[in-house]
Amino acid sequence: MARIRERGIRVDDVDYRWAVRQADPGHVVVVFWRVATGRGGHVEVQVAFDDPWLNFGPIITAPADRRAEVFALAPVTPRLVAELIRAALAAGWPAEGDGRLLRFVLDRDRDTLEPVSG
Repeated sequence: MARIRERGIRVDDVDYRWAVRQADPGHVVVVFWRVATGRGGHVEVQVAFDDPWLNFGPIITAPADRRAEVFALAPVTPRLVAELIRAALAAGWPAEGDGRLLRFVLDRDRDTLEPVSG
């Protein structure tokens, strides 16, 4: 099993930590939390990502002009993580909250962050 590497990011003068883990061949989960308190809640965001290593055959056999609409090939970048943090805060995530885990799903176009109930 691959080691999950935590990374640091500063968003709007606040320090956060984040990591990415594979959920399935078509999705990853981005996890982030605020560093300063250590007590705030974590956020998990499921992001569509068709890992080229896991989906090599289907990706190379797909028509080149349709790959972008069939497969989500854009990786998770620090810019995306910063956008996710801002979107979670706007959606009501209390970064210094009670330690609850909040879950979201980022739509395939990476435009809308939807909360997951339960």
